[in-house]
Amino acid sequence: MDGLDIDGLPVGIVRLDSNDRIVAANAWFHRWADSGPVEGRRVEEFLVPAADFLSGAGRLSVMMASPIAEERAVFVVRSEQDGGTLLIVVDASDRYAAGHHLRESHVLADRTQSRLQLIIDASIAFAAAPSEERLGEILADTAARAYRAEEAVVFLRDGARVRHIAGSNPFEGLLPDAMLDAATDELQRVIKVSGIAEATALSPDLARAMETSGVQAVIVAPVHLEGASFGFYACFFRHPRQFDEEAAPLAEALANQAAQKLATDRLQRRLEHAAMHDETTNLPNRRRLEALTSDLQRVRQVSVIFIDLDGFKEVNDRLGHELGDQLLREVARRLESNVRESDVVARYGGDEFVVVSEADTKTAAEVAERLRVAIQQPYPFLPMTLRIASSIGISTAAVDGSLSVDRLIRGADQAMYVAKGRGGNQIALAG
Repeated sequence: MDGLDIDGLPVGIVRLDSNDRIVAANAWFHRWADSGPVEGRRVEEFLVPAADFLSGAGRLSVMMASPIAEERAVFVVRSEQDGGTLLIVVDASDRYAAGHHLRESHVLADRTQSRLQLIIDASIAFAAAPSEERLGEILADTAARAYRAEEAVVFLRDGARVRHIAGSNPFEGLLPDAMLDAATDELQRVIKVSGIAEATALSPDLARAMETSGVQAVIVAPVHLEGASFGFYACFFRHPRQFDEEAAPLAEALANQAAQKLATDRLQRRLEHAAMHDETTNLPNRRRLEALTSDLQRVRQVSVIFIDLDGFKEVNDRLGHELGDQLLREVARRLESNVRESDVVARYGGDEFVVVSEADTKTAAEVAERLRVAIQQPYPFLPMTLRIASSIGISTAAVDGSLSVDRLIRGADQAMYVAKGRGGNQIALAG
């Protein structure tokens, strides 16, 4: 250029015409561009403004980068001259990389702070959730917002089955039920899937579901705590998505918060159930019966049917308590099968059962007769020589402000003893 020895300079020298086409460039710029001849080509093929990066010192110095090689960047000083432009180009790749890393760190820090706030808010919302359905809604909504996912779904185990409890599931009907069971019982870590290729390597069924539904990425997290599996949740993306290093810890944090709430609530329900139910038969117990008074104020008449098993002591004495418990469970099943849906069947203690029914004396006697007949039917696990029957007492009262279930039970209990005194396997009415 103009007789100067510029090829030995440690910077690039580029001359442009009025249309920003390269007229000449020194050896340094040729090496940096790494693109063969540069003369006659537009400068935009080699240098573009570096996105989201501050200019260098001075208004004429700007950071620019290669459009085809993200790791290469330069500072450019532009000097307008007659009929063209002179560019002085200084390598700034290291500075650009450091700045890029710094920007990513700031973005990640902001995202981490936002996600941490989401976890805190979710924890508060989980604690106040009145039901598992509401907890599932909170989890699905929070996860979708945390990952900016188009859809999220929550599945929880409900006894022997896995139930879709909240959110929307784009894979509905596209995956076998066995996969839901496996995800609930076997999933131990967060699974991240970006693209059909990754899905195919993990599960052909999953890949087909993604292709059919238009989902391009998914993240799945187990909801478990200390070996107890409650279910899982998943977020779905209908756009290409790569997951950062915080994606899995965030998913685990949300899952753990939900699992702690589920564990606490289910333990509380088990304790409440145990306090009000008999351990052997799972029927309501005497304590539950005592709490019935307030529930019965809405009805007109209440009858209590008191049942005592004839022959139960011989089963315990001859065959042992294990078989005796089996007999109690079978009697409980027969009682529940022969009463109305609104009737309450309870184990009062030992071999005594109580049925509380919204019925007059005539209707209660009809129910009691069905129970007596059901109880005296043979029991396949007992010897034919051991016959089981029942002595039954009935007490009925109109509902008023002084109604006491305990008083009705005592009346029915006394009537039961009358039936037993007459030889058993019969029904007696109180009064």
